Amino acid sequence: MAVNYPKVYLYSVIVFAFLLPLSRAAISFFIIFLPLIWIIEGDLKNKLKMTWDNKLLKALTLFLSFTFLSTLWSDSLDYALKTIRLYSYWFAIYVIATSIEKDHIQKILTAFLYGMLISEMIAYGVFFNLFEIKYATIENPSPFMFWIDYSVFLAMTAILLLCRLLSDNYNFKDKIFMFIFFIFTIGNLFIGLGRTGQVALVCAIIVMVFLYFKPSIKSFLISMILIGSIYSISYNISDTFKDRVNFAISDIKNISQDNYDTSLGIRTVFWMVTYDILTENTSNLIAGVGIGDYQTSLNSALKNNNYPISKITYEFMVDSHAHNQYLMVLVQTGLIGFILMLNIMYQILKLTINDEEIKKLAILFLTIYFVSCITEPLWFKQFTIALFVIFISLFVNINNQRKEIN
Repeated sequence: MAVNYPKVYLYSVIVFAFLLPLSRAAISFFIIFLPLIWIIEGDLKNKLKMTWDNKLLKALTLFLSFTFLSTLWSDSLDYALKTIRLYSYWFAIYVIATSIEKDHIQKILTAFLYGMLISEMIAYGVFFNLFEIKYATIENPSPFMFWIDYSVFLAMTAILLLCRLLSDNYNFKDKIFMFIFFIFTIGNLFIGLGRTGQVALVCAIIVMVFLYFKPSIKSFLISMILIGSIYSISYNISDTFKDRVNFAISDIKNISQDNYDTSLGIRTVFWMVTYDILTENTSNLIAGVGIGDYQTSLNSALKNNNYPISKITYEFMVDSHAHNQYLMVLVQTGLIGFILMLNIMYQILKLTINDEEIKKLAILFLTIYFVSCITEPLWFKQFTIALFVIFISLFVNINNQRKEIN
C-alpha cells in the first residue's frame, strides 16, 4: 500500500507542535523522524531546489555551513560535535517548509496552543500546591523546561493569542476562550522566575501596536497603557514578579558599585570576556575561535584577565555558556557568523506572506525570539531550538506557497 506522505507530514507536525512544550523525548523523536521520512519519500533534487530558491532557507543554510566549517579551526572535537548536534535540529525546518499545505498552518499553531494550555494547567496545579511534578516548585512552576525557556514559550503564546484576538478570522465565542487563555498565560508568565520572556513580551507588545495601528502618538499611548496595566497588576499581585523586579534593580545598583556577582553582573562580565577573546587576534574577530573552542577560549580569558568577580562566580562562569546567543555566535564564528545570523533575522523580516495575521506573527516571533537571545543562547537549548524550528518552518512554508501561486 502506498504511503500517503502529505498526511504523514501533517499529523506528525501537528503532534510535534502539540507535544513541543510537554516532552523532550517527543522533540528528539520528531527531529529525527521528519528528515528521515523526507529522505525516504524521495524527489530530493526538487526539494533541495525549493530550499535554495527561498532566501530565508538559503540564509539558514549559509549560517549552518559556516558554523559547521568552523570545526576545522577548533581543537575540541567533543564540544564541536555537541554544537553540531544542536544545530542539526534545523534540518526539520527544511522538511516542514516544503511538505505542509498552507491551509494546515493554523491547525499546527492551534495544536501548539493546546499543548501550552496543558502545560500551563500543570504549572498552575504546582503553583497552588495541588500536586508535584518533576523539578517544578511553587516558587518556579515550570513543569517541563528551565524557567527562562518557559518564559519565552509563554511570551510567544500570549502574542499568538493577541494576534488571534485582533483578527477577523475568529468568532466571538472563540475570542472569549482566547481572552481567558491570554489572561491565564499572562498570569503564568508573571508567577514564574523568567524575566527574559517578560521583557520580550514588552518589546513585542510595542511592535504589535505599531503593526496593527498606524504609527502615532495614539499608538504609543495604547502600547504604554497595555504594558503598564499588565506589569502594574502583575507587580501588585505576584510576589515572585515583585521580587524579580527588585532583584533586577539591586543588580543594577551592584554593577554601578563594581559588584558583578549577580545575575545581571555575570551577564555583563560575559560581554567583557567576549570583547577580550575577539580582540586577542584578527582571526578571532573575523572567523571566531571555532564552534569547538568556545569553552577553552572562555576559560583562558577568565584565567588571564582580572575580572571583578568572586571565586564562586568565576567557578560558575568557567562551566557556563555566555547567557547570550549573540556573544556565543561572535566567539565561535566571529563577525562572519554574526553577519550571517543578522541575515537570518533580516530574511525573516522580509518574508512575503499574503496572510496578514501570519505576516504580523512572523515579525512578532522575530521580536520575542531575538530579544530573548540577548539574555539566553536559545539556539543552544533543546526546547527553544524546537520552538524556532516550528515557527520558522511555518513562515517559510507559507512564503514558498505564495511563490508557487504567483
